[in-house]
Amino acid sequence: MTNPVHITGHLKKNPKDTSAYVEGIAVIVKGDNKVLAHTFTDRQGNFEITFTPNKEKSFDFFVFGVAVDTMLISSVKTFDSDTPEMTFYIPSLRKKNILGQMLCPKCSKADQVYKIRYGDGLPVASRQISESGDTTYSPIVNGHYNAGTCVVGVATYYCDREKIKF
Repeated sequence: MTNPVHITGHLKKNPKDTSAYVEGIAVIVKGDNKVLAHTFTDRQGNFEITFTPNKEKSFDFFVFGVAVDTMLISSVKTFDSDTPEMTFYIPSLRKKNILGQMLCPKCSKADQVYKIRYGDGLPVASRQISESGDTTYSPIVNGHYNAGTCVVGVATYYCDREKIKF
């Protein structure tokens, strides 16, 4: 077993999209899809969180709260020290590939990333029938991920490979 990691964190509004709140936002750390720790931000978006790594491949930081979808804000492979100070943005600072396509912050691929559409009256799923006759439904319709709600969240992209909003 390794030493606990104690993070002093700062959640800030993304300069390109300042619509998100930073006060009272839940911050969750997952490793290999298991929740390792969670906490809440203070009025300025600051937080502290401690967990003990156990050979996880990466550490995924998620947030959620009032008017904020559960969304990935960062995926980290390693930490510089046992007491890192880290700053995250909500929504996360997004990157594009050389073709101008949005990259998923977890898998760094663009081929299954879709823009999220919010609103009532949108088709919420597409039906697909496999060769074996099995029927599956997908929220991806006409090249967009349909949120199925008119409540607009801060997330604007969805990665179907990782099943995350960002």
